Amino acid sequence: MEVARAQDVKPARPPAALSDTVDVSADSAAADTLSQILQTLVVRVTRPLVVGGSSAFEADLDSIAFLEPSATLADLLREMPILRVRENSRGEMQVSLRGSESRQVPVLLDGTALTYGWDNRTDLSLIPLTGVRRVTTVRGLSSLLAGPNVLGGVMRLDVSQEPFASDHVEPLRVRTAIDDAGGGSVDGGFGHLFGQETQFLVRGGAGFRSRDDLPVPKEIEQPPPAVPGTRLNSDVQQANGFLSARLQTSSGASASLSSVAYAAERGVPPELHVEDPRLWRIPDTWRWTNVLVGSTGWFGTGGGWRLGGSVGIDFGHSEIDVYESPEYEEVIGGEEGDDRTLTYRLFADHSFGSDMIAAALTFSDADHDELLEPGGAASYSQRLWSAAVELEKTLFHGRDGSAGALTIGGSLDGSDTPETGGRPERDALWDWGAKVTGSVTLAGDVTRLHAGISRRARFPSLRELYSGALGRFVPNPELGPETLLVGEAGVTAAAASWTVQGVVFHQRLSDAVVRTGLGDGRFTRENRDRILSTGVELLGSLRLRSFFGSFDLTLQNVDLDDPTAPEDQRRAEYQPTVGGSLELGVRAPLSIDTRLLVDHVGRRYCVNPDLGSDQELEASTSLAFQLWRDWMFKAGPLRRFRALAALENLTNGTIYDQCGLPRPGRVFRIQLEIG
Repeated sequence: MEVARAQDVKPARPPAALSDTVDVSADSAAADTLSQILQTLVVRVTRPLVVGGSSAFEADLDSIAFLEPSATLADLLREMPILRVRENSRGEMQVSLRGSESRQVPVLLDGTALTYGWDNRTDLSLIPLTGVRRVTTVRGLSSLLAGPNVLGGVMRLDVSQEPFASDHVEPLRVRTAIDDAGGGSVDGGFGHLFGQETQFLVRGGAGFRSRDDLPVPKEIEQPPPAVPGTRLNSDVQQANGFLSARLQTSSGASASLSSVAYAAERGVPPELHVEDPRLWRIPDTWRWTNVLVGSTGWFGTGGGWRLGGSVGIDFGHSEIDVYESPEYEEVIGGEEGDDRTLTYRLFADHSFGSDMIAAALTFSDADHDELLEPGGAASYSQRLWSAAVELEKTLFHGRDGSAGALTIGGSLDGSDTPETGGRPERDALWDWGAKVTGSVTLAGDVTRLHAGISRRARFPSLRELYSGALGRFVPNPELGPETLLVGEAGVTAAAASWTVQGVVFHQRLSDAVVRTGLGDGRFTRENRDRILSTGVELLGSLRLRSFFGSFDLTLQNVDLDDPTAPEDQRRAEYQPTVGGSLELGVRAPLSIDTRLLVDHVGRRYCVNPDLGSDQELEASTSLAFQLWRDWMFKAGPLRRFRALAALENLTNGTIYDQCGLPRPGRVFRIQLEIG
């Protein structure tokens, strides 16, 4: 959500949206002028934004034609610029951004973090998008009011919080797809809007996806009994569902409830670059997340107030079976884990003239019970809290449309671990955060300059402190918090047919928590002196009649700066020097839309636990192609029929996102949608 500028403020009532943090915890409303210009473009995936003095981009899910039914957050993020998504050795999909890893980039669902709890991160390949309407990614200087442990950006998933209109409510939608690798998926949803002045929106839906194996190029060597051309132990079956309800009164008061759940069974493909890979299966994993949000709307005179709060209740369960051999017949150990995370938020906003002050208090209590075989039972808990305030000050507002704003904020964050599985408790940890950003909109409202600097801290998760990962890690309960100092400056410009954004950034992650190889097949986690990241991001798009094009390019240098680290373990893992993508779309005859996506990632390095040193991953390029056609209906609950064909990894190239874990080979998919 955009920061409202002086030209958006109406004297009769306070501005409806004044910081990205208000959107995190409550409702949002009209975006600023520049955002409106960007939204006139027919952008296939994302549009660049300036959010609270920081670079960002967002994607509306109902405008993306080529996502398959029952898609996950990992599927979407692979299509988005700048971000890098990879599979880890647990079979989980994780994100990387500007040298920051997944634990430093939280995921919020209607303002409640899915990344609190046992691991302080979540498997992106299991987060369903069936009920999600919009995804916004802030790339660096995220708001202090977003809660604790927010360092290198934030991803916000909107299910019930975004304002709605009757012409955007789909009464019914059904989609289905099959591919030549034996996979299939289906999802469906409904929605109905009641009332005129006071409105009540109800939405719901469900989805299912299944595959037996992932294809891989045949030259990839795997241990028996793998079949050439298919990835060993890569099957998945997942069901998901959601229910969303939102009440919005004519005075601006609102209340919403989002309930999202999934259940899955899947294999964990073994790594190909180590002697003793994980031979795991996940026979059962499920999660149920509920978020209740309420807001008073704006009230009062001589300015205005808005008060509100939210409650998030997140339950989860996961099982791991460990096998003796790649035949996956004899179980020799395992793990069961049950999670419960409660998150409470209170927020208050006060406007005075064209300025505003916003405050938020966040508290999260996460419990994890595990049963290890061998190892026995243990219980863990962690509490995280944050108190923050931000002031937005309008610096000037010219008659020619130019405007300037300054945002200053501070926070106090804390953490403790009252239950540590029988190990000694840790004292409570505290740290502070601060943020200063500014933005200037030039005359004509088509160009914006922004710059800012912030400092935040992240406290290690329970898994990082205490988990042995079934013999894969040596725990390190002495890990300390890491702190990120980040600065960026950029320019965003747009016209009726094009948009472009350029950003330079520098990040300093002090006491960085990194994994190091012990040389015997195991890892441990340690605090390193610092990781320094410096780079530039460029992205843009162009629309000319029946042609659409977009690009993104990231040039960065990420260094692990620690004289105590071994010489052969001083490279930051999975951080390429160069990465980017090119997207070309053409409307062909017969109203057929076509899209070609070229994605390139440069050379990277990983820590090989067998060698105890870094291992190189070569640069790689992937291609994807889709074509589709829409048939529109003039009346009735069904408005559109869509047929789509897609080719992923067009060249069937061998591409590694993580050492020993190749991406799928070429897949051909046919998809149908009615809604």
